[in-house]
This record gives sequence, C-alpha cells and structure tokens, in this order.
Amino acid sequence: MNTLTKLTLAATLTLAFTLPAHANSLTENLTQAVSTQLTELSANIKQQAKAALEKTAAELFFSSGTEQAQQQLLQATPQTNAVKEPTAKQ
Repeated sequence: MNTLTKLTLAATLTLAFTLPAHANSLTENLTQAVSTQLTELSANIKQQAKAALEKTAAELFFSSGTEQAQQQLLQATPQTNAVKEPTAKQ
C-alpha cells in the first residue's frame, strides 16, 4: 500500500509539472494561429480598401474628366473655325 501511495504521488507531481508546460504550448500555438489569421485579415482589408479607393478615384476622375474634355472641345471648336476662316479667304 505504501508503494502504491508513493507511485500515485509521483504520478500526480509529474502531471502537475507537465500540464502547465502543455498549457503554455497550447496557448502559444493558439496565439500564433490567431496572430497569423489577423495578419492575413489585415492584408486582405488593406488590399480591398486600396482597390475600392482606386475604383472610386477612377470613377471620379473619368466622369469629371469626360465633362472637362467636352468643355475643352466646345471651347476649342470655335477657335479652330476662327483660325480656318482667314486662311480660306486668302
């Protein structure tokens, strides 16, 4: 009976010392996995935000650019006609 008690006590102490080490490695593994996922999520969010910003900027510049181009065309047309008319008379 004395031997059984000593073996049980030794097993309990061994488990008591090894379980926190396993818990620490589990915590480290979980922390590493979560950190990796957060890094990937951050990269994806940055990429999506950049794409959305580029799309919005392109839409704004092209829509206003088209209007500006039409205005420039309308302003340039009378000037072109005015330049062509004197040369046609000569």
